[in-house]
Amino acid sequence: MQKLLLPLFFLLIFLSFSTQTQTSFDLLHHHYSQSTKSHFVLVHGACLGAWSWYKVTTFLQTAGHNVTALDMAAAGIDPTQPQSLKTITDYFQPLLNFMEALQADEKIVLVGHSLGGLGISMAMERFPEKISVAIFVTAAMPGPIPWLFSMEEQV
Repeated sequence: MQKLLLPLFFLLIFLSFSTQTQTSFDLLHHHYSQSTKSHFVLVHGACLGAWSWYKVTTFLQTAGHNVTALDMAAAGIDPTQPQSLKTITDYFQPLLNFMEALQADEKIVLVGHSLGGLGISMAMERFPEKISVAIFVTAAMPGPIPWLFSMEEQV
């Protein structure tokens, strides 16, 4: 009888853990399937356009999210002539205009790739109340560029 109790004890412990794990998984799955959908705003990198996000856009829309992929000034199908851009702010003006036009209570997920990182940083400074989270995808970020300063010292 004693020989049977020990394996039975371990079996009960094992089953209790597997039941808890399954229940936790079910709760997690339920949470994510019932969560509210987000509005993603995608900002492309240099020499690209909104078209560069086509796979991401499709994936997010299939998951039920609202997605806006913007063309920056003189990029993609934006009609602005490149020579008319004088500052980086001019380049990111379509993003700034979009952010300004958002409803006061709307919060977006802002995603920037490469040079788009500077644009989303600019938007974060100007419209912090309209951004729930910002995602930098191999993106440029404002701040000092250490290797540039060390190069200047060597020259």
